[in-house]
Amino acid sequence: DGENHTNNVKQLENMKKAMEDASAPADAAKIKKMLDGFKIPAAGEDFAVKLPRKLIDDLKATAGGVAAQKEGKSDSELDEMWWKQAGELVAGYYKQREEVEKDVEGLKKFFRSQKDMPGKTKADIVKQIWKELPKHMDTPVAPLDEEMLVDLAKEPAVIEGEFKHSWGTAEKLYKSEAIDSFGNRYLLGVFENKAEAEKAFDAWNKEYEQAGKDVKENLKNWAKQQEAELAEEQDSVDRIRKALEEARR
Repeated sequence: DGENHTNNVKQLENMKKAMEDASAPADAAKIKKMLDGFKIPAAGEDFAVKLPRKLIDDLKATAGGVAAQKEGKSDSELDEMWWKQAGELVAGYYKQREEVEKDVEGLKKFFRSQKDMPGKTKADIVKQIWKELPKHMDTPVAPLDEEMLVDLAKEPAVIEGEFKHSWGTAEKLYKSEAIDSFGNRYLLGVFENKAEAEKAFDAWNKEYEQAGKDVKENLKNWAKQQEAELAEEQDSVDRIRKALEEARR
């Protein structure tokens, strides 16, 4: 209706203003450009906007908080409070997301800097570290334990399959997860591509369905065994009853 249309237009304009604020994230210009390209359709026309789940939940909580303060405030005051808090929330969300992404990029850069060292052992790595330590410390460095070095010399510097592991270097990873009929969740693995994640789930699901069939079969066999035991007990009872009846004659 007309009122919702007006509110939607107002909300879009406030989001644009939030991206112009000094507290806006570094990519505010990009976000504002995206918002500038979005047009609110005419009143009465349906439309949908995709937002991150976390942001939606926080906006709902903010709306609830504003509504709880309605006593003693006019509609215009509540509207002003809502738009101000919503704008700050959106700006804060994207600023925090930017910080998280920056940390992620730093970690990926760190893991991607790993160097392959064929023929080297962990003992060689420790010796190199101990050689550099005095350059960065004001106090003398304690000597390395020889027994520890002997043990470390048995382990390669780079473990096979862990060089630049995808868990620390990939742009995107796929988590394969399963939920059983009782609501229990099982992490099946983290994979480099969607196909491997689906393969892991299919293998788990096949085993899960077979386990269900095995349980049903075992219960069926157990029930038959119980019926046989009951029948045998009944035969014994019948024989005793017959013997007692013959004894009375």
